Amino acid sequence: MGVVNLHGPGVLGEYLVKRQLAEWIPDDIRRQLTRHTHTWVQPATDIACLGTTTERISWHGTCRECLCQLTATIETEGAGQNNACIDEVGHHFHSTLSTQAETSNDQQAGFSATCRGRTRCCKCALTASFGLQLPVIEPSMCTALSNARMSMHSHHPTQGTRELFGTVSTLFKLIKNACTGNTKPIRLHSDAPRRLLKFDAACNHILEIMGFELIGEEFHPPEIVRVAGEALDNANPSRDVRLTQVRASLLFRRLESARLELYVWAGQIQRQLPRDERQALFMPTMVEDTLSRTLGTFNYKRAPSGKLTLLMATTGAVNAKHTAAEDAYHALGVLDDVCDALVEWAYTRLTAEDQSDDPVFGPHARSRFDSLVTISAARGSKELGLLVANERERGMVATGAIRSACVALFGQPQSEVDTIDSDTVREVFLARVAETSASKVRMELAEHLAVLADAKQDVALKAYADNVLSSLETSAEIEMGGAEGVAAWKGKVDTWEQLPVGLKNIGNTCYLNSILQCLFSILPIRAAVLSYGDNKTWNEELRLGRNDGGRLLTREEISEALKFVQRLKNLFEALVTQRVEGWAAKRVRTSSGHPLASTAAPLAVAPDRELADMLLLRVGSSTSTTQASSQQQDVDECIAQCVGLLVRALPPPSLMDASDQDSDLSGPGDTWIYKLLSGALEVATDRVGAESEKTEKPLNEAFLNLNLNIPGETADINDCIDAFFAPSEISSDKHDPDAMDTDTSQLRADTEAGQMVRRSRLKNAPPVLCMQVQRVQFDMTTMRAFKINSHLRLREQVSLTPYLHFDGAAAAHSRRHELQQRLRTVNEHLKALDVPIQTAAQTDNAQVSVVSALERVQAFMAGIGRWSELDDARSLLADLPQSASFITSSAEHISSQLREMSSTLSQARQQWEDELRSTQSELERIYSHVPQDTTAYTLHAVFIHSGHSPEFGHYWVYVRDYVREKNLVRWLKFNDSQVSVVDSSEIFGDTPKQGEESANPYYLVYVRTSCIDEMADFGV
Repeated sequence: MGVVNLHGPGVLGEYLVKRQLAEWIPDDIRRQLTRHTHTWVQPATDIACLGTTTERISWHGTCRECLCQLTATIETEGAGQNNACIDEVGHHFHSTLSTQAETSNDQQAGFSATCRGRTRCCKCALTASFGLQLPVIEPSMCTALSNARMSMHSHHPTQGTRELFGTVSTLFKLIKNACTGNTKPIRLHSDAPRRLLKFDAACNHILEIMGFELIGEEFHPPEIVRVAGEALDNANPSRDVRLTQVRASLLFRRLESARLELYVWAGQIQRQLPRDERQALFMPTMVEDTLSRTLGTFNYKRAPSGKLTLLMATTGAVNAKHTAAEDAYHALGVLDDVCDALVEWAYTRLTAEDQSDDPVFGPHARSRFDSLVTISAARGSKELGLLVANERERGMVATGAIRSACVALFGQPQSEVDTIDSDTVREVFLARVAETSASKVRMELAEHLAVLADAKQDVALKAYADNVLSSLETSAEIEMGGAEGVAAWKGKVDTWEQLPVGLKNIGNTCYLNSILQCLFSILPIRAAVLSYGDNKTWNEELRLGRNDGGRLLTREEISEALKFVQRLKNLFEALVTQRVEGWAAKRVRTSSGHPLASTAAPLAVAPDRELADMLLLRVGSSTSTTQASSQQQDVDECIAQCVGLLVRALPPPSLMDASDQDSDLSGPGDTWIYKLLSGALEVATDRVGAESEKTEKPLNEAFLNLNLNIPGETADINDCIDAFFAPSEISSDKHDPDAMDTDTSQLRADTEAGQMVRRSRLKNAPPVLCMQVQRVQFDMTTMRAFKINSHLRLREQVSLTPYLHFDGAAAAHSRRHELQQRLRTVNEHLKALDVPIQTAAQTDNAQVSVVSALERVQAFMAGIGRWSELDDARSLLADLPQSASFITSSAEHISSQLREMSSTLSQARQQWEDELRSTQSELERIYSHVPQDTTAYTLHAVFIHSGHSPEFGHYWVYVRDYVREKNLVRWLKFNDSQVSVVDSSEIFGDTPKQGEESANPYYLVYVRTSCIDEMADFGV
């Protein structure tokens, strides 16, 4: 029995509909039809009869080819398309679909065979059951009847089709009459039945299958039809009871099923007839989309049409490629039209759900990676290509790469790489290297060796391969570089020409890599970390006295923090060293004609795994390397953990006796790290609306980052900062709205005392100001988190001067708020002019705005005058009760009014467009005006999260790069191993980049403009 395990790999929702259910073929049908896929239809007209069941079924359809009937029932209470998964990924179904039919019988010789199936979404727990009923009229019966009719007209196929349609449509009408209780027998010698049915072996077999019995020269309906006829007799006192019995009979249900099958079959046959011969009754409707809507799977994000590779099957090679791509989509459980982000999500999800012994590097993981590589190549996708590269960096290799490596080293593919001893691999490699002196060939052999090391997951062999690669590259550089070699170039590094070094993704660390690159770019942090070991900056002597959370840190905690600093120093040194050596090596290659000069891979180093573990990352987990899943932390959480470890590693300001519990312990607020990154707010609480307003004493609140909300579908960063400092209403301290308090008298007293309002101002702004954009929200209805993908327009500079005072934002920017309101009003007016006019007589899909409609009607009315001058029109007007002059003058009057209306609206549009431009221009001037004082900040880093859901996605970071010596500024994009220069429009665009609407700012780092030269630097 072919079964899809309910706990096996999941598939995206629409894949269940268009692939799994469409290819769910019972074993009995598969033996009769090959390469069959269901196409679901429903009757276009009401063909209901006595036996229509009242059982609740969410969806029902019949395959127009094999005549199987599928029913889908939503079992989850209150589920449906309104409660579907709210993100753009949609459902992720795990299904069991049996291909072996279960049979049942009743006392009246009825028979039913149905395959059963169930599915469940692992995200929202929506559950549905399926029933795939085998047809009463099997495909072999349809084939036999079709062959019998077509053989009668072998030289006239259309006439054979007419004969076949006549037989099937007549059978449908007979069964329909029988289902309504008609017990009249069919006479074999009657002219019409004999002409239409022929009563040959194929037709008689179908009648017998449906329960008709041949008695003498007549076919009599089944006994259940007589019972149905008696039940319909109004004089029958037990009418309702008998009808219930009839409906419960499996034999009667078989008649109903046969009726529906004959209807669909007749509709399929008449598609081959000329259009003027088709009957409106037999035109079933395609209903695959309604099944998608029933299950809530239709609203998934599709790839732009230009991104999909069209594989036309014109050659055997292309056919093979097409098959490989189809198999790859099938392996990931996605359709070929989904966007790249959903392919990434599916790859991640399947890895997370893998229950095998080795979900990261095992056979299942390799098969998934092969599918990812195939899809990436078929689409030519940059995004998927980056995912493939990151997976390759962490040690995942494709089957094709392993095959090529085996052929290069062993001369033929190897079936089981794991069974080959590592020493054998090393010996074969050395033998191949000895056979050639070409540097390029040796480098290629070393790369093949690295592939086999990754495939075997042999750490020692991998280290050996890396050493060989490094040795071969260095030897080639020194050889090609002459006497100077690499060392001669190290003192001449051009940091503008040589980009910084990337960081390899070691498993769920795309956001960690972004944080580490940002920390490296902040000069005070980088200088302090690189100074580790001088016994001044850090607490290498493990002196006690540092306070954390109101308690004294232990030596073990200090030692753990120092290990973190040591590993961070090693990473920073590697970033510096690799950049210097990479530039020097590139200069040697370029100047000496090195064979790898134009093919050098991007420079990247791998973060220490223990360093990542200290930041509470699940390194080597089962999720994808570039996908942020539910196992990952947020950026702000990781930064807070990193800052906490750095603070713990700092020495106390003075020696103190650790046993003295009454001593003044030094807290984190006195450290240079907190002075660099942490600011302070002054928060005041006012009681407004009471008889006498009262202001409580302001309190100080320290912060590492400002949490900004986005007020609307799109907003400026200044609007978000305004919203943060805007006064907000809070509940009284005496009454907790979340508490289960039944004392209404207290609540009434609080209400009478007035509303509490929270106001804040910036008391101390740090040199490095961090802001987190609150994109993850929680839906209390569905009890699930979701992401807000609203566009946020960033500014290269912002001023915090207005927020140094309570309510300063509203006072300083009242004009800006006024302009924003006017901008919204003008946009609403312009939008109203473009709203399509809907009329009762409108039958096409043409959409015409009000201005266009007026212009068209005015043109028609203006043409009536010319029409009235025609000879035919004059004779017509002469017979009308009204004079011709009345018709033409009325038309001219209406035309004049329409022209005036159109002119008025056109002028209004022009005025509103002019006002829109002027308002935007003035608003832009206000936004761009930043006084160059101590509260002016320049944007330094932008963390981007790409993904439609907080459950998945990918992080990268843009960092501002400034070279003082050349007075040059540029923006660098750090995307794991890939480091590139990007245009500033990627960061400061007015609208999101097309196709990347879900890639938006998540975390921002601003640096005080007056000290940016001392704070931010990517030099070496």
